[in-house]
This record gives sequence, C-alpha cells and structure tokens, in this order.
Amino acid sequence: MSDRIETDILVIGGGLAGLALTARLAADGVDALCVEAGPAPSDDTAPNDQRTTAILMPGVETLRRTGAWGAIAPDAQPLHGMRILDCGGADTAPRDEAMFDAAEAGNEAFGWNVQNGLARLALARHIEGQDKARLIADTRIDHWIARRDRVLATLSDGQRVSARLLVGADGRGSVVRQKSGIGLRKWGYAQKALAARVEHDRPHAGISIEMHHVGGPLTFAPLQGTSSGLVWMNADAEADRLAALDDDAFLEELNRRSHGVYGEVTAAAPRALWPATTQVATGLTATRTVLVAEAAHAFPPIGAQGFNLSLRDVEALANLCASADDPGAERLLSDYARQRTPDILARTAGVDLLNRSVRSEARPVRDIRRAGLSLLGRTPPLRRLAMKIGMGT
Repeated sequence: MSDRIETDILVIGGGLAGLALTARLAADGVDALCVEAGPAPSDDTAPNDQRTTAILMPGVETLRRTGAWGAIAPDAQPLHGMRILDCGGADTAPRDEAMFDAAEAGNEAFGWNVQNGLARLALARHIEGQDKARLIADTRIDHWIARRDRVLATLSDGQRVSARLLVGADGRGSVVRQKSGIGLRKWGYAQKALAARVEHDRPHAGISIEMHHVGGPLTFAPLQGTSSGLVWMNADAEADRLAALDDDAFLEELNRRSHGVYGEVTAAAPRALWPATTQVATGLTATRTVLVAEAAHAFPPIGAQGFNLSLRDVEALANLCASADDPGAERLLSDYARQRTPDILARTAGVDLLNRSVRSEARPVRDIRRAGLSLLGRTPPLRRLAMKIGMGT
C-alpha cells in the first residue's frame, strides 16, 4: 500500500548498537530503518548520559565504515594503555600489577574511550544525512508477522513497515527476542555496578586503570582532560551504601579505595547504579529475524568487552547483508549464527570467570589471581597474547 514504509532492514532499538548497525548498513547501500522507543538524542540530553564506553580498534574500524567516526572522534580519548592492579590483600592496597601498552602491540592506541550520549548523538545526526538510513524515535514496534518472504510490522504511531529482515537491537529486555520465541539464560552475582564521571588532579596519560578489589573491580576509563569514566562494582549491600552517600562521603570512600592512582578525585557527576548480571540468548535467529548486541548477550562491565562484542555482531551482519540478494534468507541467518555464536559464548564465559575470581573473598582464589596477573606482567609473550585476545583480533 502507498502508506507502507518499504525497507531492507528494520532495526528495533536506537541505542549505540542499533544506530551503529543502521549507519553501517546504509554505508554499504542497504536500506535500514531504525525504530527507537525513547526520544532521539539531542544537544540538551546527550551530555547528561555519564556512561562511557571503551571502543577498541576493531570496533573503531566498524564505526569508521559507518562514516560517523569523524563526528565521534573529537570527543573521544585515545587509550594508550591499561593497568590492572590486584588489590585483593587485607588492606585493599595494590599488591601486584600488569601494564599493557598499546605500543608493545604495535598500535598507537588500543582504541578510544567515548561518552555514550555524545557518541549516540553523533550517530543519530549522521543517519539524518543518509539516503539509505532513517531513525524514527518515540515509537515502538507494536506487532509484526514474520512471513516466508518478508516481515510486516505495525508501529505504535500507526505506520506500517515491510522489511526483508527484522533486527532486535533492543537491549537486555528485548521485545523482539521474547516475541520471536527465542529463549534466554540469565544469572546474577549479587553485585551492582556504580557509574559516574569523575575529575582528578593528576593527568591519566590515556591509561585506563582496573583495580581488582574483593567484591568487584574499580575501573577508571580516561576521558579528555583530567576526567575519567568510573565503573565501580561491589556486592549489593555495599553498592547500595555507596550510592546513598552524599557527595563528600562518596569522594572520601572513592579516594580511600583508589589509593591515589590518578591523584585525588575531586568531583563525581551524578551516580547511576544497576545490577551486574549475565545473560545469553539461546539462539540468535528466528524466521527473518536476528538478534545483535545486548538483545543477544550482556555481562558485567569488565575488560571493555561488552560493546566491542556488540560491534562485532554489527560488522558480521552488515558484511553478510551487503552481499546478499535477500538479507532475510535462511542461509544468511545460519551464516550469522555460525559466525557469531562461538565468539559470544567464549567472551561470556571469560568475563564470567574473571568476575567470579575478582569478587571472590576466598584467599586461595585471590592469591591465584595475583600470581596470574604477576606472570602476565613479567612475561612479554603472554602479555602480547593477552592483548591480542582482549582486542578481539
């Protein structure tokens, strides 16, 4: 019918991953429509999102292929290195460490750290200027039928869409996953993650620091100037206590636990708190439907793995769709699942094991973790291998 939107790909979810996929598809000449339930990012709202994301070099290459990286880069901070400190002793002071230098791996930087709201705004504005991409905000997908030849969907504003492929990029509580009959395995750790943007009085030199305390890691991800994105994981009760502190008391606790790694932390932006859980979809596809990013997998924020895994989903799906006569064909869906499943399962298992070892209060586990970190720090071949695995290359 004349009032029906025709597109190759209908992407549900306009977070970072959904917008990146929409722009990446359009860059290869594939029509993509992104539908987001919330408002579109704007100059007024984007700076208020204090979350940060470390985008490693393979993910940066994906964003470069979208054409939007030039707008993201001015607000991004290069990550020249990463220090991991073991703080599992009785007094929480660092007792061993490993330093990972991008130059040792032959790179100028491991990647760039970005503020989520600003990166999302840059992607949305880039999409506005593309003939093959479109973003509809403040709109949900109400219902759809996945037929053998296409997906017919109705949006909450009454618009109807015909697409050859439906993509669920709608996060941990994915409606696309649920209504497509794809199952979910989920577990928790009795932990919460606290995020904030902090100011400190010493320069970070582009070095990210991850301090492995009993209860969970305390991570500083460098931003421009003397700012960093903070992610601090703790057992539920301790995380709730920290979140409830006034600003002065919170800074006192943070400075005590961070042991001056960037000098004194002098300010912390409004804090956000969320449960640390892991979840993995039992499948990645249904009839003319695929899942990407947190609709397919999510885990605690450790080692800069989460969004970079999502960008590998984006790159794999975009490559398959670019060369396909029919992006919703069963063969393409099978190829996507075959390519992505081993990586997703391996990363999920690795982060799960690391998080359990970091949060453990058992002395033998803490000592084994310290010994492993010390070995990495003192053994260049192992250190380079760890960097390669962490980068996803």
